[in-house]
Amino acid sequence: MKEKIIKIIKKLALLSIISVFILGFAALSTYGDNKKIQYLENLNYDVVAYENGDIKITETWDIRVRNTNTLFKTFDLNPYKYSQITDVEVKEIKNNNSKKFTRIYEEMYHVTQDSYYALKNRKGEFEIAWGIGMDNKSGRKKYQISYIVKDALTDYEDCQELYWQFLAQGENNVSAKKVTGTITLPKDVKNLDNLKVWGHGQLNGEINKINAHQVQFKLNDLRAFARLEIRIVTQEDMFNISAPNKIKNYNGMPSILREENRWADEANEQSKVFTTTRIILLAIYITIMFIYAIKIFKINKYKNKEQYKVEKIEYFRDIPREKDATPAEAAYLYKFNKSRLDTATVQQDAVAATILDLCLKRKITLRTDENAAYIKIVAEAEDLKKDEKQIYDLLKNVGGKEEFEVGELNEYANREYNRYSTKINNLVNGARESLYNQKLIDKSEEKQYRKYNNSKGKSKLLLNTYIVAILTQIYACIPIFKTAIDVTFGAYTVPTIIKLILIFLPFVCELLYYYKIQDSVKNKIAVLTEDGAIEQEQWKGLVRYITNFSFFDEKVIPDLIIWEKYLVFATALGKADRVIEQMKAFYPEVFVKEYWENEETSNLYPVLNFSVNPIYHMHVNSYNDNPITYLGSGIDRAYHTSVTEIAKHSSSSRWRRRRWLLRRRRRPEVAGRPEWEADN
Repeated sequence: MKEKIIKIIKKLALLSIISVFILGFAALSTYGDNKKIQYLENLNYDVVAYENGDIKITETWDIRVRNTNTLFKTFDLNPYKYSQITDVEVKEIKNNNSKKFTRIYEEMYHVTQDSYYALKNRKGEFEIAWGIGMDNKSGRKKYQISYIVKDALTDYEDCQELYWQFLAQGENNVSAKKVTGTITLPKDVKNLDNLKVWGHGQLNGEINKINAHQVQFKLNDLRAFARLEIRIVTQEDMFNISAPNKIKNYNGMPSILREENRWADEANEQSKVFTTTRIILLAIYITIMFIYAIKIFKINKYKNKEQYKVEKIEYFRDIPREKDATPAEAAYLYKFNKSRLDTATVQQDAVAATILDLCLKRKITLRTDENAAYIKIVAEAEDLKKDEKQIYDLLKNVGGKEEFEVGELNEYANREYNRYSTKINNLVNGARESLYNQKLIDKSEEKQYRKYNNSKGKSKLLLNTYIVAILTQIYACIPIFKTAIDVTFGAYTVPTIIKLILIFLPFVCELLYYYKIQDSVKNKIAVLTEDGAIEQEQWKGLVRYITNFSFFDEKVIPDLIIWEKYLVFATALGKADRVIEQMKAFYPEVFVKEYWENEETSNLYPVLNFSVNPIYHMHVNSYNDNPITYLGSGIDRAYHTSVTEIAKHSSSSRWRRRRWLLRRRRRPEVAGRPEWEADN
């Protein structure tokens, strides 16, 4: 129990390190390389409307800054909206005390610390900018900017309107955690229904009439480049507007209502789309959970499934399916253990044995000398099974001449890597398909086992990912990480992820349970059919027979003509060395040159023919290594050469495509503006 607790603690410590690393990466991306930070913790607007149609706006910026010299805001100079901005003041608020900044009258890229200017800039905008002197510093500051907007209200025959844009769409590049504002009218309206208010911007905004002469608005998590506008309309005269261009001699209320209704409809449509999307996602979520519940129910069939029993065969002398089995099938079935074998697992023995088998079938000849082994095509590929045909075609294409040395396989694999790899893969795939067709391997059960066999890894990955997500949100409360996340991704990020963690908790628990059941029943899945399991046991018995042949009485020694087939399948099963040792022991005359110079003997044993016999040459020419081993190593080297070349060329191709995509990436368009309004 103690060891288990220690193991859990170590695991949590590792996952905590991963979580902190993730947050640290976010912090470095925010704070690293002298990056500038400008993030508003709070932004408050205090607006006072005067009877003459002017408004005084006081903005309070509670802002986090880093590596920033100057803060600024701009106004579009539009005479139809207002005439001018006057009485600008900038202050720094610190410990409930304020310090006025000194006004200067020239535009500066880096404004002198504790100074500000308010004038028309080079772009033709009215700009207020002030120096904060935080070039190589970071901290949380509070500034107050106040100014009077002259002639901000409009007078219609039937109403009076204040329509002010606090933040323009696409211009404000600073996000804010919380935005609040209060607008105070010069006097009370007699009837509250005569006061209409609207807000334009993010859908999460709220605007309310708190009394007969005050309106408040607020929104959380203001995104950078978002829009913020407030429109107040009173149907009672409370302003004495004198500016000629702000007096309209027609009714404005109908057009204002039409405009606001249109924007409200657009906002409602966006809200409906959002709501509909949430409902659809919820339906999909519930459906997926239901599907996995059915899967959990179906898995139980394996718990009560009856298993066949195959008796172990200690020794098996005969070659299973002698007239039909191919070396690749033998190698595949012998090494098969429920999971599908990949090509690399069996290719060396299967290819070497298939070459010997083609020699046995008189399709090719194989000869050796002191330094090399040579292959020659001598007949057409008639009556060959699919897997054998792949190797025949490969050998035919390698040399492009009557006879070639085995080492040329590697050169061919280096030159024609895709073609070589395809042929070898087709050999293994062909053997696998043949075993499917002969009902020796159950393809559907194999697929099910592969899925179930990965369940423990999937379960660990899912659980660890979920724990990392939880730990990340816990550590995100640490100030340095919290600020980094808020600045980089927005203040809404952590709450949103926490909601997602809670929403997906039931599904994660269901999925973990699903994987647990899969892991518990995987060993009850019989991938081999009963016939397949019997034949696999026969191949294993044959290997034991070949390996322990020296224990048998000489009366049961097979005829030499059977040993040539043993040699083929022993090569497929990785026991060629043992067969050759036994042949030397029981048939020493085979390794005498004069024995093979007899024409009758030469024709009787095609694989062991003097002109093509690797075993004979191993003995007569004093080979240090088994020539079949030499053949197998050449095949293995060629296969890995092809795999290496494929990987190298594929990697190069992906890199080129990636660079092409990077050159053509476009920045997405800025979204349109949603609207929000009060109950009027």
